[in-house]
This record gives sequence, C-alpha cells and structure tokens, in this order.
Amino acid sequence: MRNGSVILTSGDLQRPIRTGDIVLVAPLASTGCIPEGVAEVTTLLIDTDYLTEHLFWHHLDLLPDRDAARDLAAKLHPDPIQIISIGEREIDDMGPTLDELVARTKTRQDAAGYFHAHALLFTVLEAVTARPRHAPVEGPSRGSRERAARMVPPRWRVFRPARHEATQAVALMRGNMAKRWRVEDLAAHACLSVSQFQRVFRATFGVSPMTYLSILRVLEMARLIRETNESIAIISEHVGWAPQDGQASRSFRRYMGTSPSNYRRHGPPTASADGPGIAVAQAARNFEESVGRGIAT
Repeated sequence: MRNGSVILTSGDLQRPIRTGDIVLVAPLASTGCIPEGVAEVTTLLIDTDYLTEHLFWHHLDLLPDRDAARDLAAKLHPDPIQIISIGEREIDDMGPTLDELVARTKTRQDAAGYFHAHALLFTVLEAVTARPRHAPVEGPSRGSRERAARMVPPRWRVFRPARHEATQAVALMRGNMAKRWRVEDLAAHACLSVSQFQRVFRATFGVSPMTYLSILRVLEMARLIRETNESIAIISEHVGWAPQDGQASRSFRRYMGTSPSNYRRHGPPTASADGPGIAVAQAARNFEESVGRGIAT
C-alpha cells in the first residue's frame, strides 16, 4: 500500500490496510477490498513455482528436490493471507525500485533487461521475505531410497571436477539410450573394474549408473510425450524399455510422479489446467477492481 487505505475482506475477516502495509495473498485465496477514498497500490504477481525454486536453492543442503521445497513452503506458510507492516518510511524508500520494476514489466521483457528486472525484484523481496510469520516445522527427513524415488535430473551437490570415466559413461548412455546397457559394459569402456567404476560414478553424480540411465530414459520419454503423437508403447521402446514388462510405466511414475498417459493428458502433477500464475493474476485483478482508480500495477 503506497498511499491511502482500504478495508481488506476475506470471508468473515475485515482488516484495515494502510500506507506501509504489505498484503501477501496465496493463489486461490478469496479476497476483496472496500476502498476508503483513493488508494495507490503496487501489485506484484509472482508465480509460486518461481518462489519455490528459490526456496530450493536457498536450502540446497537440506532439500533433496523441488517437490520437498514445495511441501516445506506449504507447511511454513499455511495461512492464505498475511498482512505485514514495514512502515511508511521504508515504503517511500522502496518507491523508486517499485516504480522502475512496474515500468520494466508492463511490456514484454527484452533479454538485456532480464537480470536488471530480477535485481529490482530481489531488492523488494529482501525487504519482505524476512517478516512473514511462519509455522514451526521440522526439516525434511528422507532416507536414501525415498530421496532417489523423488529425484529429478541428476546434478552435482558438491562443485568439483567430474571424473572423465563418469562423464564418458554418461555420453555413451545419452548417445545410445535404447541399448541394453550393463554396468559391466560401461566399466569396460572406462577401463575400470565394476566396483571401482560404480564408486567413481556415484561420487560424480550421486546415483548409480543404472539409476542415472533410468532417469535419462524417463526424461526422454517425457520430452517425446510432450512433443510427439507416438504411442506410449513406441516411446518406451525408443528409450530402451520393453513396454510389455511394465518397467517404463513404473520408472516414469517413480521419477515424474504420474503415469505416462496422465502426463500426456494433464502434464506434470503440479501443472494447473489454467496455466501457471492464473489464480494469482485473477486475485490481483479482483483487488484492483475493488479499489478502483489510483491503482499502480
């Protein structure tokens, strides 16, 4: 709230919002406003997946994947609406940043201004994110088996040089994904014993060679399901799985959280039928229409 005041309504709740207050509204939350004269508001529409991504990277040492970050966010912030006050002076100081951010995001972003817009947004988030109330929760605790089951594309947890033998094995698997690879074959290409090759590979990528291959196949299946009209059976064979043994469906469900057929119909389990951010945008439009003139978005 940059200037003026409104009465925020949500169900039976009615709260006054004055200059210096910030209202945090979750997607799908039902809100309305009763204006008290002319009010000036800056509204930031931020996709929740975008915020979840930053939560994941902020707690990289604790969270095994983005699903865990999404679960943690839901537990930390169960309230659909929060009102925090940072004061008129801080809002005034933030004014030029908000105005420039509004100006840069009114129209299509060009590549040159992409990171500058992020810098402006982070300046705002820095002033906001430390203040909301959050519920006390324990950090996620997952065993190695559950962590592997919820894993997304393999990546390094520790930034260190990758062993040539491991990266060469990955190149071989990527180059001929449909081949019936065995650990013995990959170890022979790397000129290592099977046990030594497995240690080297796991130290580099954090998973076994066969788990890595399964993830590569699932990701390729997901791409082909999105981009082609081939049947699931043909796609399964293309990536190296025989459709009749059910391995493709089991692995796809394990790593993607849904069956291949459901993925084709609806997309990932977290996808919205309306598209990302629609609920947030609609809530903001309702907010603007309720307040009336004097709104800066």
